[in-house]
Amino acid sequence: MDANKRSAQRRVIRLYGLGAAFLLVCLVYVIRLGVLQLNSENIRGHKQDGTTTRTEIVQAVRGEIYDRNGTPIVTNRYVYDLTFDYAVMPKDMITFDRAILDALSIVTSRGEAGRLCNDRYPFEGVYPYLEYSVGVGLPDTKERATLAAVLESTGVRATAIKRIRVNKGVGRDKAEAMFDADPLQYVTAQQLTAYFEDKYELTAEVDGERVFSDEQIDRLLRVLWGMAATGFSKANDYILASDVSMDTITCVREWGVPGSSFRLTAKRVYAYPGYASHILGQTGPIYAEDWPAYKELGYNMNATVGISGVEAAFESILHGQDGIRVIVEDRSGRIVDEYWKTEPVAGQDVYLTIDIDVQIAAENALAENVNYIRSSFNRTDCKSGAAVAVDPKTGEILAIASYPTYDLSTFNEQYNSLAANDALPLYNRALSGQYAPGSTFKPGVAVAAMTEGVLTPDTLLDCDGVYTYYQSYQPDCWIYNSTTSAVHKHGAITVREAVRVSCNCFFYETGRRLGITLMNRYCKLYGLGEHTGIELPESTGILAGPAYRELSHGVDWQPTDTIAAAIGQSENVFTPLQLGMYISTIVNGGTRYEAHLLSRVRDFTTRQDVLVKAPAVVDSMQIDQVYLNEIITGMEQVVTDTASISRYLTNVPVTVAGKTGTAQTGGKLTDNGLFVCCAPSRDPDIVVVSVIERAGGGSYAAMTSCRILEAYYQKPRARNGYGM
Repeated sequence: MDANKRSAQRRVIRLYGLGAAFLLVCLVYVIRLGVLQLNSENIRGHKQDGTTTRTEIVQAVRGEIYDRNGTPIVTNRYVYDLTFDYAVMPKDMITFDRAILDALSIVTSRGEAGRLCNDRYPFEGVYPYLEYSVGVGLPDTKERATLAAVLESTGVRATAIKRIRVNKGVGRDKAEAMFDADPLQYVTAQQLTAYFEDKYELTAEVDGERVFSDEQIDRLLRVLWGMAATGFSKANDYILASDVSMDTITCVREWGVPGSSFRLTAKRVYAYPGYASHILGQTGPIYAEDWPAYKELGYNMNATVGISGVEAAFESILHGQDGIRVIVEDRSGRIVDEYWKTEPVAGQDVYLTIDIDVQIAAENALAENVNYIRSSFNRTDCKSGAAVAVDPKTGEILAIASYPTYDLSTFNEQYNSLAANDALPLYNRALSGQYAPGSTFKPGVAVAAMTEGVLTPDTLLDCDGVYTYYQSYQPDCWIYNSTTSAVHKHGAITVREAVRVSCNCFFYETGRRLGITLMNRYCKLYGLGEHTGIELPESTGILAGPAYRELSHGVDWQPTDTIAAAIGQSENVFTPLQLGMYISTIVNGGTRYEAHLLSRVRDFTTRQDVLVKAPAVVDSMQIDQVYLNEIITGMEQVVTDTASISRYLTNVPVTVAGKTGTAQTGGKLTDNGLFVCCAPSRDPDIVVVSVIERAGGGSYAAMTSCRILEAYYQKPRARNGYGM
């Protein structure tokens, strides 16, 4: 009996167990079905009524750029871009490559090769004979930064570091430091192309025949590089060509190129193609090395952003906020509803301090000046220069010009030739070029010496043609020439006369009396060797002195170094903009303003100012008006007594004060020419600096400055705001 009871109990327990297991399985199936249903809606957007919901990001209108007078410089035009969508690209690499080639063939066959995007391609030459381009080899360039990011994201860097560790027998930290110091030494152009060959099967064969020719591989490498550089992924489409025609759109759709798509974007339109390019800069996709920072700011990976110049400096103002549009389609793909999930917010407009007419005059003048020197004096090494124009009362920049230059409207198609040009047209000499100031340095030394009581306006210093205070170093004055019977000394002269004739011996002695410590204290007040405050990247130059000498060479500063520094030589090198701010500080009586390009910001919708940039004082000193008069009078005489300068000023209705500078460049190279000036000479409205590389002398650089003054004074303008 007991055995029967126990058996019955076991059967009941088994039945309950089976029932519980059945219920559990049912529950699991119910939950799984629910999850699948939810996922189906989330992924595909399908609803029970048969409609499909999708979202698309709508690019916000980018703010436009105007000059100080309200003249449009950069505006927008809506265009279609040909893109590849990662999610629907073929998984087979050969098919993937063929899709790219098909799209390239369509674009080029319709005469739109110039609209293909150039994504900092690091090579020059043609496959398989590729070498790194000039831009990649230079430090601190965008091209080099993009290369570093691609090497990191593709794993090429990690492979190279392993190779260094094995070959050099060093640890990971040392190997990483060696690689980062010079990546081109450890990853050759051939090794990098080999990575792409392998990953994308570019050299694959079928039945013993290569699938792609060398020419096709060359074309593919440019696109595959761009995909790597811009982070092509499920979250980020790749723009193959911008502003394509409807003919191209139709053909791509008819061919059914796998993975291809089109999107509507705003393209920048340049009102003055070829001008202000170094100032304005480019817009483009977010590159791999920049994505983490933009992600933190809430950007989507497909955003168009400023990547250089004003476009980058004022990105947060110009960009706006992209919107998200929801689109509902029926089973036939017809749109049955659409609405905004997030409406786009337009970017704000930027008004620059630049006067576009003065800017154009500056760029034209540099080209004219260089060509004049080359043709008139057969100085074939004279190829480049820079100029700036500044309002000395506010620090507003009226013009920044660098020659040679380039055209933003054709930048993509011209990029490779621009990057390979040994005259470096992409290099902004006005902000990054570093030049010995030569005799343009002398007015600053004179102001410092008089302010410190080392000189008075009546002090006479003697010039015998050779400065003989030191036995070890006895430099000549520029006038000295012992091989001729001509006068080779200036004699006893005052500071005004010394500025006029640019006497070296006078300033050797002035520098010795003043000393390097006091001299450099004033130089820093003038802003030499300091950031100017401009919103764009700039070099700070070098202020020669004991601190720099010890840091750079590990040797002591000598007294004889001071007298060389006093005439703008030694290791003194400054940018044209720094020289502009230095002269501005002197002629306005001792106030150094922050240099700036931003004038004001206007709301795109209301057309009202939301920000007006006020002048900012960086430093100040009090220059005695008597001392300033001596300097200005000497500089006025430089202009009036030099026929090669004054002849260019016949159309300038005010008195001009200026100073030439001839800066030695070392070896057998022709000297650089510099010219600084202000107008009107008393209470100036404008300061202009021009530098012509290999000009041969300071007066040869004056043409540029004079042309800028001519343009400035021939144009009616609202001086403190824009005329609208």
